[in-house]
Amino acid sequence: MAGAEGAKAVSLVCRIAAVALSVAAAAVMGTASQWVAVDGGGSSSSSYVVSYSNYKALVYFVAAGATSAVCSAAALYVSAVDGKPAGAGGGAMLVAVLDAVAQGLLFSAAGAAFAARGVLAGDAAGAWGSGSVCDVAGAFCGRVSTAAAAGAFAAVAVAVAALAKDARGGLGGCCDL
Repeated sequence: MAGAEGAKAVSLVCRIAAVALSVAAAAVMGTASQWVAVDGGGSSSSSYVVSYSNYKALVYFVAAGATSAVCSAAALYVSAVDGKPAGAGGGAMLVAVLDAVAQGLLFSAAGAAFAARGVLAGDAAGAWGSGSVCDVAGAFCGRVSTAAAAGAFAAVAVAVAALAKDARGGLGGCCDL
Protein backbone atom coordinates (compact mmCIF):
# COMPACT_ATOMS: atom_id res chain seq x y z
CA MET A 1 0.00 0.00 0.00
CA ALA A 2 2.96 2.31 0.63
CA GLY A 3 3.92 2.02 -3.06
CA ALA A 4 0.46 3.16 -4.09
CA GLU A 5 0.65 6.17 -1.78
CA GLY A 6 4.09 7.06 -3.11
CA ALA A 7 2.84 6.80 -6.68
CA LYS A 8 -0.13 9.02 -5.82
CA ALA A 9 2.21 11.60 -4.28
CA VAL A 10 4.43 11.57 -7.38
CA SER A 11 1.36 11.92 -9.59
CA LEU A 12 0.02 14.87 -7.60
CA VAL A 13 3.39 16.65 -7.49
CA CYS A 14 3.82 16.20 -11.25
CA ARG A 15 0.28 17.47 -11.86
CA ILE A 16 0.99 20.59 -9.80
CA ALA A 17 4.21 21.09 -11.76
CA ALA A 18 2.34 20.61 -15.05
CA VAL A 19 -0.22 23.28 -14.16
CA ALA A 20 2.48 25.72 -13.04
CA LEU A 21 4.68 25.10 -16.08
CA SER A 22 1.75 25.33 -18.51
CA VAL A 23 0.66 28.67 -17.07
CA ALA A 24 4.25 29.95 -17.01
CA ALA A 25 4.89 28.88 -20.60
CA ALA A 26 1.70 30.54 -21.87
CA ALA A 27 2.43 33.70 -19.88
CA VAL A 28 6.03 33.98 -21.05
CA MET A 29 5.06 33.42 -24.68
CA GLY A 30 2.05 35.73 -24.38
CA THR A 31 4.32 38.56 -23.28
CA ALA A 32 7.06 37.91 -25.84
CA SER A 33 7.51 41.07 -27.84
CA GLN A 34 10.34 43.46 -28.57
CA TRP A 35 10.67 46.82 -30.27
CA VAL A 36 13.40 46.74 -32.89
CA ALA A 37 15.05 49.59 -34.73
CA VAL A 38 16.53 48.58 -38.07
CA ASP A 39 19.22 50.86 -39.44
CA GLY A 40 19.03 50.56 -43.18
CA GLY A 41 21.60 53.29 -43.66
CA GLY A 42 20.66 56.88 -44.32
CA SER A 43 16.97 57.66 -44.45
CA SER A 44 15.80 54.05 -44.76
CA SER A 45 15.88 53.38 -41.02
CA SER A 46 12.68 52.00 -39.52
CA SER A 47 11.35 50.34 -36.42
CA TYR A 48 9.16 47.31 -35.84
CA VAL A 49 7.58 45.44 -32.99
CA VAL A 50 8.29 41.73 -33.05
CA SER A 51 5.59 39.88 -31.14
CA TYR A 52 4.37 36.33 -30.67
CA SER A 53 1.12 37.43 -32.31
CA ASN A 54 2.99 37.87 -35.62
CA TYR A 55 3.50 34.09 -35.82
CA LYS A 56 0.59 31.66 -35.93
CA ALA A 57 2.63 28.84 -34.36
CA LEU A 58 3.32 31.01 -31.33
CA VAL A 59 -0.32 32.09 -31.05
CA TYR A 60 -1.21 28.39 -31.09
CA PHE A 61 1.36 27.84 -28.35
CA VAL A 62 -0.34 30.38 -26.06
CA ALA A 63 -3.82 28.93 -26.69
CA ALA A 64 -2.62 25.35 -26.28
CA GLY A 65 -0.69 26.20 -23.12
CA ALA A 66 -3.71 27.87 -21.54
CA THR A 67 -6.03 25.01 -22.55
CA SER A 68 -3.62 22.38 -21.25
CA ALA A 69 -3.33 24.28 -17.96
CA VAL A 70 -7.11 24.01 -17.57
CA CYS A 71 -7.03 20.29 -18.44
CA SER A 72 -4.15 19.67 -16.05
CA ALA A 73 -5.87 21.59 -13.26
CA ALA A 74 -9.06 19.59 -13.77
CA ALA A 75 -7.08 16.32 -13.75
CA LEU A 76 -5.29 17.46 -10.58
CA TYR A 77 -8.61 18.20 -8.89
CA VAL A 78 -10.18 14.89 -9.90
CA SER A 79 -7.04 12.96 -8.88
CA ALA A 80 -6.90 14.67 -5.50
CA VAL A 81 -10.62 14.27 -4.76
CA ASP A 82 -11.07 10.76 -6.14
CA GLY A 83 -9.34 8.47 -3.62
CA LYS A 84 -9.79 5.36 -5.75
CA PRO A 85 -6.80 3.80 -7.51
CA ALA A 86 -6.61 3.86 -11.29
CA GLY A 87 -8.94 1.37 -12.91
CA ALA A 88 -11.33 1.38 -9.95
CA GLY A 89 -13.87 3.58 -11.67
CA GLY A 90 -14.73 7.05 -10.51
CA GLY A 91 -12.85 9.77 -12.32
CA ALA A 92 -10.07 7.55 -13.65
CA MET A 93 -11.40 7.66 -17.20
CA LEU A 94 -11.86 11.44 -17.06
CA VAL A 95 -8.31 11.88 -15.76
CA ALA A 96 -6.98 9.67 -18.56
CA VAL A 97 -8.78 11.76 -21.19
CA LEU A 98 -7.61 15.04 -19.63
CA ASP A 99 -4.04 13.72 -19.49
CA ALA A 100 -4.15 12.72 -23.15
CA VAL A 101 -5.53 16.10 -24.22
CA ALA A 102 -2.97 18.01 -22.13
CA GLN A 103 -0.07 15.91 -23.46
CA GLY A 104 -1.20 16.30 -27.06
CA LEU A 105 -1.56 20.05 -26.75
CA LEU A 106 1.70 20.56 -24.88
CA PHE A 107 3.88 18.37 -27.08
CA SER A 108 2.44 19.84 -30.30
CA ALA A 109 2.72 23.41 -28.97
CA ALA A 110 6.33 22.91 -27.87
CA GLY A 111 7.17 21.43 -31.26
CA ALA A 112 5.52 24.37 -33.03
CA ALA A 113 7.38 26.87 -30.85
CA PHE A 114 10.75 25.18 -31.34
CA ALA A 115 10.12 25.06 -35.10
CA ALA A 116 9.15 28.74 -35.17
CA ARG A 117 12.27 29.56 -33.15
CA GLY A 118 14.34 27.72 -35.72
CA VAL A 119 12.78 29.73 -38.52
CA LEU A 120 13.33 32.97 -36.62
CA ALA A 121 16.99 32.15 -36.11
CA GLY A 122 17.47 31.32 -39.79
CA ASP A 123 17.96 33.69 -42.70
CA ALA A 124 15.09 36.16 -42.69
CA ALA A 125 16.35 38.72 -45.15
CA GLY A 126 13.84 41.29 -46.23
CA ALA A 127 12.40 43.83 -43.84
CA TRP A 128 15.05 42.84 -41.32
CA GLY A 129 17.95 43.43 -43.65
CA SER A 130 20.57 40.73 -43.73
CA GLY A 131 20.60 38.23 -40.89
CA SER A 132 17.77 36.84 -38.82
CA VAL A 133 15.00 38.07 -36.58
CA CYS A 134 16.96 36.75 -33.63
CA ASP A 135 19.95 38.86 -34.64
CA VAL A 136 17.91 42.03 -34.12
CA ALA A 137 15.38 40.76 -31.54
CA GLY A 138 17.45 38.50 -29.32
CA ALA A 139 15.34 39.04 -26.20
CA PHE A 140 12.20 38.05 -28.11
CA CYS A 141 13.83 34.84 -29.33
CA GLY A 142 15.07 34.11 -25.83
CA ARG A 143 11.52 34.36 -24.46
CA VAL A 144 10.26 32.08 -27.23
CA SER A 145 12.93 29.49 -26.37
CA THR A 146 12.20 29.76 -22.64
CA ALA A 147 8.46 29.33 -23.15
CA ALA A 148 8.97 26.37 -25.49
CA ALA A 149 11.24 24.66 -22.96
CA ALA A 150 8.73 25.24 -20.14
CA GLY A 151 5.98 23.80 -22.35
CA ALA A 152 8.07 20.72 -23.12
CA PHE A 153 8.79 20.20 -19.40
CA ALA A 154 5.06 20.58 -18.67
CA ALA A 155 4.32 17.85 -21.22
CA VAL A 156 6.84 15.55 -19.56
CA ALA A 157 5.32 16.32 -16.14
CA VAL A 158 1.86 15.31 -17.42
CA ALA A 159 3.31 12.10 -18.86
CA VAL A 160 5.03 11.20 -15.57
CA ALA A 161 1.84 12.03 -13.63
CA ALA A 162 -0.15 9.73 -15.90
CA LEU A 163 2.37 6.92 -15.55
CA ALA A 164 2.47 7.31 -11.76
CA LYS A 165 -1.33 7.33 -11.65
CA ASP A 166 -1.40 4.07 -13.59
CA ALA A 167 1.33 2.56 -11.39
CA ARG A 168 -0.73 2.96 -8.24
CA GLY A 169 -3.51 0.89 -9.76
CA GLY A 170 -1.35 -2.21 -9.93
CA LEU A 171 -1.26 -4.17 -13.17
CA GLY A 172 -4.54 -2.74 -14.42
CA GLY A 173 -4.49 0.49 -16.36
CA CYS A 174 -6.80 3.45 -16.18
CA CYS A 175 -9.09 1.94 -18.79
CA ASP A 176 -9.61 -1.46 -17.15
CA LEU A 177 -13.19 -1.12 -16.02
